[in-house]
This record gives sequence, C-alpha cells and structure tokens, in this order.
Amino acid sequence: MNTRNPHVRRAPIGDSRQQGVVLFIALIVMVAMSLAAIALMRSVDTTSAVIGNLAFRQASILPANYGIEDAAAGLFNDAHPANVARIPDVRVDTPAQNYYATHSQAAGWDDQYGVPQPLQTKAAAAALTRKQTDGAGNTITYVTERMCNPDAPVIPADNSARNSWCDMMPPKQSPGTTINDPMAALLSAQPFYRVTVRVDGPQNTVSFAQAMLR
Repeated sequence: MNTRNPHVRRAPIGDSRQQGVVLFIALIVMVAMSLAAIALMRSVDTTSAVIGNLAFRQASILPANYGIEDAAAGLFNDAHPANVARIPDVRVDTPAQNYYATHSQAAGWDDQYGVPQPLQTKAAAAALTRKQTDGAGNTITYVTERMCNPDAPVIPADNSARNSWCDMMPPKQSPGTTINDPMAALLSAQPFYRVTVRVDGPQNTVSFAQAMLR
C-alpha cells in the first residue's frame, strides 16, 4: 500500500526571471571579452608595424653612409678611387652631382630639421640627377652644399673676410718651429660642405642623415 506525505512539495526547477538575468549577464561578459580580444589584436598589429618600421630605419643607415662617401668622392681627389673628383670647380653648381656651390638663404630652403628643399619630398628628390638603388629596395639620394653665402661665389683671400662669406674650418698652425721650414706657415682655412642624404625604403619608410665634410 502506497502512502504519500501531504507535507512534501517539489522545489521549482527555476524562476524564469532569474534565468533571463543570467543570460543577460553572460551576453555582457561575452561582449566585453570580444572587445578585449579586438583591442589585443590591434595592439599586436601596431607593435608589429612599429618594430618593422624600426627595422627598415636601421637598415637604411648603411645606404646613408654610402651616400656620404659618394659625395666625398665627388668633392675630393683623395676620396675617389681614380683620384679624380667629379666636381671640377667647387665655386660652380654641378647639377649632375646634386651639388650647390652656396647654401641658399631663401625662406623654406631648410625645414625645421635642416633638410634642404630638394630632399624634403619624394617627388623633389626624384627630380635630382644623382641617385642610387641598392638590393634591399632603398633609394639613396643626397645633396651637397658648400656652406658659403650665395652672394660670394669667390672666397676673398683675406682671412678676416672669409668668415663673413663661408662657414670655415679654423686655420691650423703647423708644429714646425724653424724659420726656413715651409710648413711653419699658417695653413689656410677651408669651407665646410654639408651633405644631406635621403633614403626611401620599403613600405614608404624615409630616413635622413647629415654630415659635414671639409
């Protein structure tokens, strides 16, 4: 004979309102996790792009050195393999060598970083004659400027006036002490030459280098 306890009641499986709140919280958590994952992926992509650009920039240092060495070979006989400089007269512009006999005083010729106008944009650099492309996809373009006032194509012989026309290396006194020693004379001052190199690399990376030659 089966008997039932009239005081025993079954517990309800669940309140529908409580189940709706749990589902809503779960959806909020999933949205938050999705946003966090997207932010993480964007951060990783940005970091990878920055590291890649830095690598390309480091790789452009050696081509920039080539540009400076090539500019020196155009100016000085002892820097050229054949002992013949490519610029016959430093007092005259040589467009084929991207050489300027004077440093322009025009507004905007140098930007805020000291880059001359012919190298400030890729289009302007492409218009220059002398350039080189290496195996890594870098295009090296440089400009050489004699640091002299454009109003003085000829440097005065007087040392006192030279500094007003050009940025000069200070004269050096020879260590010779004897009266008849020809090296005891005061060595003449020499103007500085500014070489600015632009390297256009892969993925539109651009690097600049600058050196003063004398």
